Amino acid sequence: MIRYRASPGGGAPIVEADAGDIEAMRPMLLRHARAIGVERRHVPDLVQDTVITTWEALNDGRVRGAEGTPPDAALRGFARQTAFYHAQNLSRRAFWREIPMSSLRSAPVLATPDPMPAIEARDLLARAMASSPIVAHVVDLGARGLIGADAARAAGLPRATFYVHEKKARAVLRKLGAAPAPKQAPRPTWKNRKRKR
Repeated sequence: MIRYRASPGGGAPIVEADAGDIEAMRPMLLRHARAIGVERRHVPDLVQDTVITTWEALNDGRVRGAEGTPPDAALRGFARQTAFYHAQNLSRRAFWREIPMSSLRSAPVLATPDPMPAIEARDLLARAMASSPIVAHVVDLGARGLIGADAARAAGLPRATFYVHEKKARAVLRKLGAAPAPKQAPRPTWKNRKRKR
């Protein structure tokens, strides 16, 4: 059974698992190796190397999780990352020269996060956008990376007018239960700037 145990030195919890848990990951590792671009004939060797490395890391207490991440997700993430690193290393050897580095796709995330916060955020944004066309426009511009004066220019509005729209969008999000944005440090005033000279 895959579970966490507390780290003796503090920090992230350590994942514990038995041989059966590692063996059960072989089908997932086979699919993952094909997905990152390893040739089919080399996949069994890569999976075997990944299983051995993961087992050694478990015995040494090097597989760590995180608060809010289930231990099985942390172990799968570690194994996927290990498979990617094995594919990178083996592709540099003469035997693997037919697999160029460029054919390996990007590395996976170390641990699969809990999908619930993303689902809740998506639902909250959908409700906010349905509440008003003005709010929907502000959220759309923000999703494209436009905020403040840049968003006002893109919307074709004066900065002061667009600020009122942003304020309305924030109020709607707060009403729907969104957490407020973290407070930023205040901008220095002319007195602070003068004092530094």
